[in-house]
Amino acid sequence: MEFFQAHPIAIFLGAAAIIVALALYFNWRRRKDLEELAASMGLEFLPGGPGQYELEATGLELFRLGRGRKASNLIKVRAGADYLSVFDYRYTTGGGKHSQTHTFTLALIGGLRSQVPQFELKPENFLYKIGEAIGFKDIDLPAFPEFSDKYRLTGPDEAAVHLFFTPRRAAWFEANQGLWVQGAPRHVVFFKREGHLPVSAWQPFMEEAKAFAAEVLR
Repeated sequence: MEFFQAHPIAIFLGAAAIIVALALYFNWRRRKDLEELAASMGLEFLPGGPGQYELEATGLELFRLGRGRKASNLIKVRAGADYLSVFDYRYTTGGGKHSQTHTFTLALIGGLRSQVPQFELKPENFLYKIGEAIGFKDIDLPAFPEFSDKYRLTGPDEAAVHLFFTPRRAAWFEANQGLWVQGAPRHVVFFKREGHLPVSAWQPFMEEAKAFAAEVLR
């Protein structure tokens, strides 16, 4: 007890060093596990991820939020005219003790030939329903009431959004609920929840991304 009272700074610095070392180890372990997963699937792995300028150039709002934006652990799922990649991403909002780092595992689909408008689709929740009740409206699809009940859909050009969300696409989202999606010309990004997906969930997520690209964006 006397040692702790006499050396509080040394104890604090030691604890901080342990926390940093553990974080570095877990990041390294995650990178190695994902590299091994990519190799087992015959896919290309890049530890650095896409460059931030490249991501911002997509026009997707997600890549313009916050500061300290960084992508990592990129797996290229498919190349060609359309590309599909999965990677970790993070950014920070707020400042000081109120700062918060947001992390995601994203699927980014680009080079699309279909006409993709600027839009955001996310699962409906209680707060959004309150917002709608006081006048913050989203875009509803009258022919698909379950879609409109389960998702909040917004975009600056409502007519273009309606044209994009055809009956086939609306039906797919009704059958595959819980996705958060953003669109911009020639690009779409989506994820399942905030936070990095565990490595064990990456292969199913990549399969879901391929199905999404094939069934929704064609």
